[in-house]
Amino acid sequence: MAGVVSVVASFVPGGQSVAIIAAAVSAVANVGAQLTASKPPAAVGSVNRTMIGANAPRPYLIGETYYAGTRRHQTGYGGRVSKIDNPYLLLVDVYSGAGPVEGLVARYLDYVAVPMAGNAATGYAANHLYSYDQRGLTPEPGALAAHWTAAPGWGPEYKLSSYAAISWCLRFDEDGKRFASGIPATGAVWRGVLAYDPRKDSTYPGGVGPHRWADPADKAAFAAAKATWEWTRCPGLHALRYALGTWERDETKPDATYLKTFGIGIPIDGIRVADFVALANVCDANGWHVDGVIFEPGNRDVNLKHILAAGGAERCWVGGKLALKLSAPRVPLDTITEDDLATDEVEIGAMQGWEQRINTLTPKYRSPDHKWEYVPSVPVQIATYLAEDGEEKGDERQYQLVQDKDQAAQLAAYELLDARELGEIVLTCKPRLRRYGPGDLLIVDLPDDGLEQQPCVVLKRTFDPVSMTVEFILRGETPGKHAFALGQVGTAPPTPALGGTEGYDNAVPSTMPPRAAHVITRQSVAYPVDSTADSIMVEAFEATIDDGRVLTFPAQTIGGLTAASTYLVLWDLQASTFVAVPAPALTEAASDRYVIVREMTTANADGTYPAYPTAPGGDGGGGYGGGGCPIVTAHILLANAARTGPGDTIEAGRIEAGMWVWAQREGEAGSDRWGAYQVTFARTFLSPLFAVGDRPLTSPSHLWWDAGWVRSDTIGDAAGEGKVVALTVADAATYVLVDASGKWWLSHNKRAEQEL
Repeated sequence: MAGVVSVVASFVPGGQSVAIIAAAVSAVANVGAQLTASKPPAAVGSVNRTMIGANAPRPYLIGETYYAGTRRHQTGYGGRVSKIDNPYLLLVDVYSGAGPVEGLVARYLDYVAVPMAGNAATGYAANHLYSYDQRGLTPEPGALAAHWTAAPGWGPEYKLSSYAAISWCLRFDEDGKRFASGIPATGAVWRGVLAYDPRKDSTYPGGVGPHRWADPADKAAFAAAKATWEWTRCPGLHALRYALGTWERDETKPDATYLKTFGIGIPIDGIRVADFVALANVCDANGWHVDGVIFEPGNRDVNLKHILAAGGAERCWVGGKLALKLSAPRVPLDTITEDDLATDEVEIGAMQGWEQRINTLTPKYRSPDHKWEYVPSVPVQIATYLAEDGEEKGDERQYQLVQDKDQAAQLAAYELLDARELGEIVLTCKPRLRRYGPGDLLIVDLPDDGLEQQPCVVLKRTFDPVSMTVEFILRGETPGKHAFALGQVGTAPPTPALGGTEGYDNAVPSTMPPRAAHVITRQSVAYPVDSTADSIMVEAFEATIDDGRVLTFPAQTIGGLTAASTYLVLWDLQASTFVAVPAPALTEAASDRYVIVREMTTANADGTYPAYPTAPGGDGGGGYGGGGCPIVTAHILLANAARTGPGDTIEAGRIEAGMWVWAQREGEAGSDRWGAYQVTFARTFLSPLFAVGDRPLTSPSHLWWDAGWVRSDTIGDAAGEGKVVALTVADAATYVLVDASGKWWLSHNKRAEQEL
């Protein structure tokens, strides 16, 4: 940090009283201007030296770490005592200025922990050192104590509310046996600020527990929410807290409002919370922590990047929201083939520039064993890259908020591996792929351009509304690098090269088709399909499919079907005929030979339709074609890659058959069961819209669970017209809709004969 000054005044009897009061205020800056820096620079100075000066920056303590503090008051006093002038010294240091911290772990003098009995030192400093601390409540009940009273410039009014602080009370040793060299270096190890964890929030999809987030404008709700947060060392959770901002108010004044005192202050609906949850899961799995001190006023983008760097993540923007790119294995979401290209121009950087392709990186981390200084660790070097380059090409990287050498080495290994990836790859694609954005993993299969089943991460996405094309800037992704970076294997993956698939054999399951079946984006007849007990009838209509083609479908009756059964109605592009395949028809739904028209249930033998159940467990997901119909911008909760819990959210307009959602199936005896369930059908079409409170807009017949299944048009109000998505989810027959704040609602499949 700039402007660091060490305490150099000698502790001598009769010394001049000095009162240094720092006024550190949080600057309210434009978020867009703050989030512009490219890389977090290394810190200047050291956080193990006490900072002194008016207008010193405000510290913010994360995780568990040592900090020397920012001095707010220093005075010698006492008059004539036992033939000694002014034998007492009061030092008041603050350690975090962003509301309450978890608490003090240990006090240190000259980087050695001081044994304490209550507020009195024992051992070497006994009878010569007393110390008092506070966590940083708002307001604090009282000012920090001075062990010897009548300290000049200090009194009950100096509460330092919202600051974690320590008062150091020292007495001059007339025998010269203690503090003979002057004031010792003071410092302390603290457990820092608390954080909100969506995974422990039962109102967040898949979350379990009491944690809550609330709008700071709602004073009562926000105060209650803050009381649920806990101390953590997780980079994902601290990055989320810093993005949301620290908000404080004087709790003794009912009319006082919350003001942002630290952090960026992005509303929660401007953040892809699921990305931060995913980062938290990755960090927990890898054992990665974030520990250290950041400061404001300062560059908030740099602060956020330092926090994210401890978790190997980078921030990006997706749909105008703060999102993340993670250093972790990912599941490919789609495949780009020649058919998906809107132009013949393909720009491929065979590899990154020579200067970026280093083969040796020396990580620096903050070492508790070296007086908490930043020290270099053993250089991380990849032998195969060294052999390729023919010389050592090294650099040094300081991880500002990392205190573990193994974690620093793993992060450095990721940087070396990322520098060898293919890229940048620039592709202009048809509108089918517009749903994907930064951080998504796609397979690029362009053999003529030297890319065969090449996994790539989207770095940037630009959509052209005039031509309806989307430009991607991508970077290659080597699946094997994750195990190497985390020390699970000892051999680095080879440097990627154009024209081969070496190193990517396990990037995508061999059964994954190049793309899914086509879907209809616009049609001349809203509901062209009907059924009897043994047949499905399709009315003639015209439709536009997702690749822009306009098709004219003839009228046709598909006979020989089974009563009370669910079928997926498809148009066979090769045979030019309609077919009805028993649901879920996953093979056909995953083949671009077909166009999905609709899922349809045949009637019972007596002409009636299957009775609609009162709970989703009764139908098992079959028989209720089309599913609920949320607006295309609504977010649906996906399962994680391992299908063991909740994952990211996805816009309804981006969901496809074959994806897995995390949903609830109501079982026998009313027991609720969460699990991963597969989407078997998804179609987008125009529909009237209804609004139900603060829930996402849906079609009129969309079903919500409100102590029973209820339709949108019975509990909501008309809200115009828009595109909605019809969904079917196997087995569960439900899915979860999520709003930007993380609030969620259970939705359900519909009866086939009801209007969508």
